[in-house]
Amino acid sequence: MRFILIFFPLILLAENFEEILKKVENNYLLKSKSYEIKAKKEMYLSNRGKMFPSIDASFQAIYLQEEPKLYVDLKFPGLPEYFQAASINQYIGEISLTYPIFTGFAIENIVEKSRLDIQKSALEKSDLKRNLYIKSAKTYSVIYSLNYAIEATKEALKAIELAYKKAKGFYEQGLIPPSEIYNIEAKKYEIESILSEYRSKKESMLYLLEYLTSSKIEDVEGLRDIKLNRAAIKKAIESREDVLAIKKALMIDEKDIALAKSSFYPKLFFKGALRKYGSNLELNGDGYKNANESYVAFEISQNIFNGLSDKKALEAAKYKKLARIAYLRDYKSKIKSSLKSDFKVLDSLKTTLVSAKKRVKAAKSYYKLIEGRFQNQLSSADELSRAIADLAKAKAEAARIKSAIFNQKCKILLEASLSTFKKAFKNE
Repeated sequence: MRFILIFFPLILLAENFEEILKKVENNYLLKSKSYEIKAKKEMYLSNRGKMFPSIDASFQAIYLQEEPKLYVDLKFPGLPEYFQAASINQYIGEISLTYPIFTGFAIENIVEKSRLDIQKSALEKSDLKRNLYIKSAKTYSVIYSLNYAIEATKEALKAIELAYKKAKGFYEQGLIPPSEIYNIEAKKYEIESILSEYRSKKESMLYLLEYLTSSKIEDVEGLRDIKLNRAAIKKAIESREDVLAIKKALMIDEKDIALAKSSFYPKLFFKGALRKYGSNLELNGDGYKNANESYVAFEISQNIFNGLSDKKALEAAKYKKLARIAYLRDYKSKIKSSLKSDFKVLDSLKTTLVSAKKRVKAAKSYYKLIEGRFQNQLSSADELSRAIADLAKAKAEAARIKSAIFNQKCKILLEASLSTFKKAFKNE
């Protein structure tokens, strides 16, 4: 594993980029998505259970206000007009089995839709992680550049303090006017202000990194050298997690169409039951009706008209699929456009870094020249203080561009896919 080492001492508790990415697993949004996936797995098992027979047990205790009567018209004098047909107290115990023989493939499509929904959520979790990695890479690179800027500014502050002591000695000997001293003091306060601003920004970035990782982060280490395979990255878009999630949603749309079509088929159910009846808890009859009321039944049903509700539901499902197809095409087009733009930015940053390094070299050379001339009173304190500040600024800018290149490479890899990013880091 290779790292570009920075020129200042690493803080004891600083963490490298891989360690930061591991801590992203602690992010609460990822944990929330994990629980969502578990919930959908349970829902899948629940829906799958509908494909099996259902066994139910029931017991009824019925107390009638009046005794059940069967009225008859025999038209014979002296014969009663009615007979008692059942007991006032009725107890019914039943164990039944119900099985959906055919539902127009509705249950099968519901089960398959649940399975696809699990896969879609898993891909959404991976895409969420991909986006968290993008934010983490950006934050990490900014902290790195701020660390470098802080160290460069500290060096400038030390240099300006040495220049101040030297200038004060010249002033006490009457070799320079007081304005020279005031200029160095002003530049010293300016550098201190810049240093304070850098530290404040770094603290804010550390807070953001702590939010992304749900962990305490003290500091970060160096940047990793990343190599890009541009051809492989462009091909990897089809396997990007959010693209795959949209494709899964498209498959779910197809199941919605199949589900809507199921309402046009007849439904066939089987039901059988062991049923006992009685006037007491022994369920041995009541002297009027049989104790054994067990049965086997088949039910077939077909909707004839429901106000075109089923037809409109089918049309809505089809339009939903067409909308998703158009959205997916636009989405992939946007990714390709963004990737092209990111490569252009990366190339521009690489060119800028060459220029920035040359500016550092030039600023360092100029600082040494002015410092030597100042020692011999050939340059003013103002020129020296500006040379010191310019060198610190040039170093900070070079570090910023270097970190921007690191961030841009991470972004490009992650714009291809999370798996492409992991593979690139694994192969380093």
